[in-house]
Amino acid sequence: MAEGGGGPFVRTFDRGLDVLTAFSAERAELSVTEVATTCGFDRATARRLLRTLESLGYVESTGTKYRLTAKVLELGYATIASQTFPEMVQPYLEDVAHAVDHSCSLAVLEGEAAVFLARAAVGRVMTIRLAPGTRVPAAASAVGRALLSGLPPAALTEYFERFPPVRYTDRTVTDPGELAGLIAEVRERGWALLDQELERGVRSVAVPLRDTAGEVVAAVTIGTHTGQVGDDTLFGSILPRLRDCAAAIERTITASPLSPGPSDGTFFPARP
Repeated sequence: MAEGGGGPFVRTFDRGLDVLTAFSAERAELSVTEVATTCGFDRATARRLLRTLESLGYVESTGTKYRLTAKVLELGYATIASQTFPEMVQPYLEDVAHAVDHSCSLAVLEGEAAVFLARAAVGRVMTIRLAPGTRVPAAASAVGRALLSGLPPAALTEYFERFPPVRYTDRTVTDPGELAGLIAEVRERGWALLDQELERGVRSVAVPLRDTAGEVVAAVTIGTHTGQVGDDTLFGSILPRLRDCAAAIERTITASPLSPGPSDGTFFPARP
């Protein structure tokens, strides 16, 4: 045991972690010499550490080289499983919110509404408050339509029969057939746009998130003022960043044995 800046620690354990982190997508297989060079060990130390990790099931030999096994994912699963879904996605929402200087939120579908679970806010004034727990009509919101894009046509027809669309502004689309067509476009292109249908002067974009089974389980969204944000900014900057955010969250979801649940922020076992 050695003394580090924060107190005693086990040097061998520290070196074992160095070996594991030496691997990457670009360096999926490494020889003993490559591990030694990357980590700053001698070859004998690198060989001992690799053989120990191999006996524990974290690496496997491919002949002259080693590669990580799926068991290393378990090291991250414990952290993922200990977090609620909002806690997990918050850093991603904050990254995109700071990048585009607009608040970014995540919601799930619950009945006739999209319910917000998490939000990264910036100092802009929006008349629509989207704090966690806020509900907005699914049919008349960008995030709601992104969520509804996960329903097949027959299920969407039944949905509008159960929850008839309501008008909020003179631009709100309430015809179920027209709405089904708009949502089909969302399903095809992978994002939704709502232009002043829920509130005059507010335009929003949203991107659905899919789980390991390819089903829509949540959506991220950003709202803007029509008088402040033009098409170039909305489609050239904000939407691409939002799609990147959605992709990053999806990678976290699909790399985990769990998927986001309903508005209580819990996790459910991923569907096979």
